[in-house]
Amino acid sequence: MKIVITGVSRGIGLELTRAALAAGHEVLAVARQPESSVELTGLQGQYGDRLKVLAADLKDAGAASRIAAATAGWNAVDLLLNNAGILRNTDTREDFIDTFAVNTIAPFELTQALLPQLRKSAHARVVHVSSKMGSIADNGYGGHYSYRASKAALNMINMSLARDHDWLTAVVIHPGWVKTSLGGPDAPTSVEESAQGVWRVASGLKPKDSGRFYDYQGNQLPW
Repeated sequence: MKIVITGVSRGIGLELTRAALAAGHEVLAVARQPESSVELTGLQGQYGDRLKVLAADLKDAGAASRIAAATAGWNAVDLLLNNAGILRNTDTREDFIDTFAVNTIAPFELTQALLPQLRKSAHARVVHVSSKMGSIADNGYGGHYSYRASKAALNMINMSLARDHDWLTAVVIHPGWVKTSLGGPDAPTSVEESAQGVWRVASGLKPKDSGRFYDYQGNQLPW
C-alpha cells in the first residue's frame, strides 16, 4: 500500500509509521519539524526509499496541496491516516482557532486534496484519529471546549465524506487515553498499544465500515 500519515515525529504517528513500514508498505510521513525526531531519522536509514518525509505545518493554507503534490510519483494513495492533532489547556479565541485549524480543517483539506489519488486505489481508506472526547453522548464531565468541539466537528466531516463518496471507506478512531505529550503521564495506554490497535483497525477496514466511529480495539463508539 501507499500510505500518507501526518503527525509522525513522535507518539502515535511515529509508531503508525513504524508499523506500516514493518508491514512492507510505502509511507509519506508528514511532520511540522521532522528533523527534530531522531527516531524518524533512524527509520529513514532503515527503510530507505520506502519512507519519504515531508516537513509541513498543517496550519498553513498550502500544506494540503504540498502533501498531495508529494504523492504525484505514486500510482495511487491507498490509505490516509490523519493523525496530527493538538490539545490546549485553555479555551481562548486563539486556542479555538489553532485547535480547529489542526484538528478539523487540516484533515478535511488534506482528504479533499488527496481524493484524486485515493480514487485510483482499489480500496481507498481514510482514517481520522479523533477522540472519545468528541462524542456528545459520552461527555460526562465537560471542559476542554475547543478540543471537544474540534473532534466532534471532525466526526461530522468524516460522516459527510462517507456519504458523499461511496467508493471511499472513511472512519474516525479514538486511540485511547495514551501516554503522550497530549495524553500526559497518567494515561493508562502505551503509545505502542494504541498505535498497534489503530493500525489493526485501519488495515482491516471494509467498505461497510465507512462512516463509523471506532476505538483502537475495534469497538464501535456512540456519537
